[in-house]
Amino acid sequence: MKQKYLILNNDDQKELIIREFTELDDKGVLLLLAEEKYDVKAIKSAIKKGKKALISVLRTKKLYPPSLYADKIVESVILMFREKKQSIELLFGDIDLLTKKKKESETFKDVEKEVNEIDELLGDDFKEKFDDDNLIKKDSLIIEDDKSFDIDG
Repeated sequence: MKQKYLILNNDDQKELIIREFTELDDKGVLLLLAEEKYDVKAIKSAIKKGKKALISVLRTKKLYPPSLYADKIVESVILMFREKKQSIELLFGDIDLLTKKKKESETFKDVEKEVNEIDELLGDDFKEKFDDDNLIKKDSLIIEDDKSFDIDG
C-alpha cells in the first residue's frame, strides 16, 4: 500500500494544507484519507522552536502520520517555507516502514564497559578476611543417633 502526502502553501488564505492519500489497490487510484489546515503563523512559530515542536503542531486527530513519515513531512515543510515553494508531494510505501533502520540496541561491549565502571566505583577496599576461627568445621556438628524419634521402634 502506498501513501501520498500533498503539502500546499495557500498564500491567499495564509494557511498550510496537508492532504493524505492512500492507494487501496494496485491500479494506482488514490483515495483522500484526511485533509488538515494549519495557520501559517503557528507553523512558522513551531519551525523556530524545532522539529519536535513542528511535529506536535502537524499531528492532529485526523492526521497522525508515523514518525518516519512525520520526519519527512517536517523537513518538507521547513524546505517549503525556506525556499518559498507552493507545494510538495511526498510518496511512501509500506516497505519504507518495514525497512526503517531501528535504533540499535546496546551491544554486549557497552554493557560490559558499564559493569567495569561500576566495579571501579565499588573498589577493592572491602575484602573479607577469614581465619580458621571464623570457619565452620565439617566435623563440628554431631548428630546424636537417638531412636526416640523413631516411630516404628
